[in-house]
Amino acid sequence: MSFGIQFSNNSDVVVLDSEFSRLVVLYKGSWVNGGSGVSVSFPSVINSSEPPLVFVRPSQSCTMCFCLVNGSAGAWTGFSFRGIVGESSSGKWFCAAFQSSPTATYGFRVWDGAAKLLFDNGTPCAQFTRTITGWSYLGSSPTGQGTSRLSWTAYTPLDTGDYMLLNNVAMDVAGGTSRQGNMYAVWDYANNRLVMQVVGVDILTALYTPVAFAKPIS
Repeated sequence: MSFGIQFSNNSDVVVLDSEFSRLVVLYKGSWVNGGSGVSVSFPSVINSSEPPLVFVRPSQSCTMCFCLVNGSAGAWTGFSFRGIVGESSSGKWFCAAFQSSPTATYGFRVWDGAAKLLFDNGTPCAQFTRTITGWSYLGSSPTGQGTSRLSWTAYTPLDTGDYMLLNNVAMDVAGGTSRQGNMYAVWDYANNRLVMQVVGVDILTALYTPVAFAKPIS
């Protein structure tokens, strides 16, 4: 940056400047379900053109599939996912975006050169902590319904308090020809690992979908 304000932490990493927005927590909460899936509504509609980033952290081992950020451009209403039938789950979530709003009655604010509000000290922020881009293939098994379930994992401890980005898990995976497969995320606390699965007909053995993690900053 050629002008403005910039803050760096003890590791010389820029944590706030007057050019780029922080990842701001818009809403947060928790969920509990009895095995019929999870559906969470935001306290109010989020009017951004792009869907907000939804992060989840299950409290126990569980499977998340058919993940969705519900709503449409300018009217995002919540998120949902399904699990294994009869498998209950609970956990915490937050949704975030690279935007800020004037919420504090006093304190500190930062705008960019175009008068866009980048930071308000009354708005909680989040920080990306790690990203998985490389996966180890575990193998394939039949589902009994004419499809196969392929599995991958990577070193990613689940006991760090990080939340997983749900948006990428909500995307389908292209098959070898024209078919698509649905993605599953399996939180395996017993083995302290994340297992990604794709169910489909002609799914390739290489997985390229990245999975990101973040954590709210208190």
